[in-house]
Amino acid sequence: MDQPKALRQYLLAKPDVTESFPFGDDVAVFKVRNKMFALFGIEEGVVRLNLKCDPDEACALRDIYPSVIPGYHMNKCI
Repeated sequence: MDQPKALRQYLLAKPDVTESFPFGDDVAVFKVRNKMFALFGIEEGVVRLNLKCDPDEACALRDIYPSVIPGYHMNKCI
């Protein structure tokens, strides 16, 4: 199974999740009760996943894991 399909199935299996494409056909947005918690798309052949996270935890995760990078318009680290 390809990564985008498996990721989409995983996210949609969560309770009360809906999928929409408010930013265009290339970015899937996942919401629980109209609150966004995840979005993903493919950029230059790489799956990019953006997950909602506490800003302090996100900064800590970036310090630990080099593959965790700030999401577009989502960086709240100071």
